Amino acid sequence: MRKLAETQQGLNHLIEAGSSGFFPLFHQDWIKESFQEDNQPRISFSKAAENVERYYQQLKRHSSIERQQTALMALKQNERAEFVRSFMKMVEFRSLDRLKELH
Repeated sequence: MRKLAETQQGLNHLIEAGSSGFFPLFHQDWIKESFQEDNQPRISFSKAAENVERYYQQLKRHSSIERQQTALMALKQNERAEFVRSFMKMVEFRSLDRLKELH
């Protein structure tokens, strides 16, 4: 139970950093590559959360951001792009959720 909470906390910190415009896991090239193709289907929040959780399970074993980036490099390009797009969807929802709180 404690491990799950630590994992969620680490992921929440990354999403929170992303909502501020800071993406420590991703190189800018990865973000650009992930969104270059316009024919990508829209992704729901639940599917994005599922994708992020699945890929983050592989990354959380590594203690530093640098090692996590190395693990991301080892993914196939389409897998990394799916993770980036899903992560960005979660950041988008977090940001929109915050906007609702302000009103």
